[in-house]
Amino acid sequence: MAHPESDPGSAGSDLERLMLKAREAQAANPIEDEPVKSPSLLVLGVVAIVLVLTSLAIHFFWPVS
Repeated sequence: MAHPESDPGSAGSDLERLMLKAREAQAANPIEDEPVKSPSLLVLGVVAIVLVLTSLAIHFFWPVS
């Protein structure tokens, strides 16, 4: 006689049962998403300017051997 845990068909029903419990728990107590703040354009602009100035400094002031 086989154990119910080792029955190949019981794995799918166990998974379905667990997923159903999880859905019910989330419906009863939903998790609220935090508002997403878009990145500041000022910060991105400063980073872009620093990268461009660094690139220009390397291009013009790097010694050529």
